[in-house]
Amino acid sequence: MPRSTLSLFLVAASLVALTGLASGPAAAVDASGRPPAGCPRAVVDADANTGWVQTARVNLRIREYPTTRSRVLGHLPPCAVVAVARREAGQRIGTTRTWYRLEGRRGWVSGAYAHPLRPVLTR
Repeated sequence: MPRSTLSLFLVAASLVALTGLASGPAAAVDASGRPPAGCPRAVVDADANTGWVQTARVNLRIREYPTTRSRVLGHLPPCAVVAVARREAGQRIGTTRTWYRLEGRRGWVSGAYAHPLRPVLTR
């Protein structure tokens, strides 16, 4: 395995282990081929029945509801790859109203700071 591929794999595996939000073999790559600025290209589980997003280079707040006025439930590290159950319109952040509901845990993250890697169900 080339050194750069191995490094990316180790970074992705570390993020999965730290966040506890994703599982399964790495099988497909972001369809657009463009990760968020400053993040490595992500690899996700192509067989999962969920969508996937990669967070921007910020410690992203997980909110109770799709609004910045709701309680902060936790944080995601920069460039984290996470499974999401659905997307829906919420409070506008920048130029988007898109928010993503996390899969397997409570909370929402703003689409202004999350790049879709695999299609997400819309409510």
